[in-house]
Amino acid sequence: MVRADVVRALNEEYARLRDENSQIHAKREDEVIAADPGIEPLVRGGSALFQRSARMLLMHPERAEALAKETRAQAAANDQALRARLVKLGYAADYLDPIYRCPVCRDTGYVGSGVRTACACFQQRLAQRLYEASAGSGPEQSFESYDEAVFPNDELVDGAHTQRQLALLVRSLCRDYADSCPDRGKPGLLLMGNTGLGKTFLLNCIRNALVARGFAPVKATGYRMFEAMHGAHFGETEKREEFRELIACDILLIDDLGTEPMMQNITREYLFMLLNERLAEGRRTVMATNLTPGDLLNRYGERLFSRLFDGMTMQTAELKGRDLRLCARRK
Repeated sequence: MVRADVVRALNEEYARLRDENSQIHAKREDEVIAADPGIEPLVRGGSALFQRSARMLLMHPERAEALAKETRAQAAANDQALRARLVKLGYAADYLDPIYRCPVCRDTGYVGSGVRTACACFQQRLAQRLYEASAGSGPEQSFESYDEAVFPNDELVDGAHTQRQLALLVRSLCRDYADSCPDRGKPGLLLMGNTGLGKTFLLNCIRNALVARGFAPVKATGYRMFEAMHGAHFGETEKREEFRELIACDILLIDDLGTEPMMQNITREYLFMLLNERLAEGRRTVMATNLTPGDLLNRYGERLFSRLFDGMTMQTAELKGRDLRLCARRK
């Protein structure tokens, strides 16, 4: 998936940044020591202090709390002495502080102990990279560029709307959905309609609106989703991680639902797991399909159908009318 590749590249970029900053810091230490050799015990003293503390802790575990307090006090005294010496040499007091682009995550990209989450700096860069990577899928596809003139203004069979009026209603629904992310409204949205009615365009509109707001939605086709499910079922590590990402990501967009292969014990079961867990946790999930409600029931069965059309968690919209590509050819 594109997102997994971008995340991997960002992790490598953060690792390079940490390495570069570590080298800069080491050069600064050498520079200061060359200017004043007597400062070396203060510059190098931190690691020696903590090594000595660790040895003492092994010898006297009963003094753990007191040793930790003594170590912190000594480290603070050393730091104060080092800063004063640096200023005396004409350097800034913080010249030998660790170098971080982001002081929150210390350039790891992640925060928290135990289960770590992406830092805000990582999320921002991820969103920007995804926006840049979306060039092939249409960053120009936006709610603002949605051209109502391409839709025929003919009355639909039901007589309630013209095709253009219905398209504008669905656009408004999708825009409201994107604006309400991530905390307001129902978490799920299902777009239905025959091929060529603009569902993928609307999906990209939602995606690009969210990316522009700093979110990092995951987008996959039905077939890509199936590949992740199939690989997870048969224990492929990379595909298992991709499927976990589909379940756990904050915002998921699935295009062409219904084009994935139907495989016994995989397609229905894993798709139900995916949708059920996401909706239960309130995670935003958008799906687009060429299938009718009846087709969806026949293909996936009642259990999954009930999740797709659960009025408590899902909004549904169906585009109708003539294929826009055929309309364009006739002009």
